[in-house]
Amino acid sequence: MEAGGSTYSTRAAARILAVTPDRIRYWVKQRLIQPAAKRGRRYRFGFHDLLLMRMAKELLPGRRHLQPLQRCVERVREFLEPSRPLTSLKLETHGGIILVRQGNVIFEAESGQLCLQFGQPLPRGKIEESFGPTRVRERFEEAQRIAENDPFRALTLYNDLLNRQPRNFELHMRMAMLLEREGDLAGALRHLLGAAVLMPANAEIHQRLGLLYRKRNENENALRSFLRAVEFEPLSVEAHRNLAELYEKLGRMHEATRHLSTLQRLNRDSLS
Repeated sequence: MEAGGSTYSTRAAARILAVTPDRIRYWVKQRLIQPAAKRGRRYRFGFHDLLLMRMAKELLPGRRHLQPLQRCVERVREFLEPSRPLTSLKLETHGGIILVRQGNVIFEAESGQLCLQFGQPLPRGKIEESFGPTRVRERFEEAQRIAENDPFRALTLYNDLLNRQPRNFELHMRMAMLLEREGDLAGALRHLLGAAVLMPANAEIHQRLGLLYRKRNENENALRSFLRAVEFEPLSVEAHRNLAELYEKLGRMHEATRHLSTLQRLNRDSLS
């Protein structure tokens, strides 16, 4: 396999981005991209590396020199605080200027100058794009269709739709599922929390949050999430099982026994 876990080989990244492997090696050599890992002469790239390379690919056609592009990449890295996922950024052009948009905030990629804030009209040009319900549905269905074989493209489509519909519950859930599968647990967590804000009484969301927190070894957060899942769905076998396991792991045997007893009762009831 060329994609190892949450990282991708040079060839796999080149295939996803539709560029040559030599082009990626050149970007690395020029320190435009910093691989997530290096094994001898072989590079491994994380999902965020792919997003930065996508940006490089989009910015390069009209630019012969790497220096302006390197400044763009550095500015984007500076702009991204830990709480801001790279997937929330979108590249656009307007009047020959490269712009980066996160939600309703737009800034120039090279200078970092803020161009537009929430509430102001978008400038006419490539940024303004008509998206009716039919086109939204088509994009969503396309992302669903290609998610298994082209997760990078699917995430790009989902994210573009989320920029337009930030309160779309299903989009947050799809993004979370795909990001988790690609190894971006922090990104998946952000979208699950976003979904939980939209539907706070949904037991499935709290169940998935609990499982994700377990993956991140955040046991206390996992406990709180599974308890919320049980609050909204008292007969959830999966939630009680996870609670029993977590309490036992933490040495809280009384609580572990209580959920184990509930689990056994639920299993008996399902057989009767």
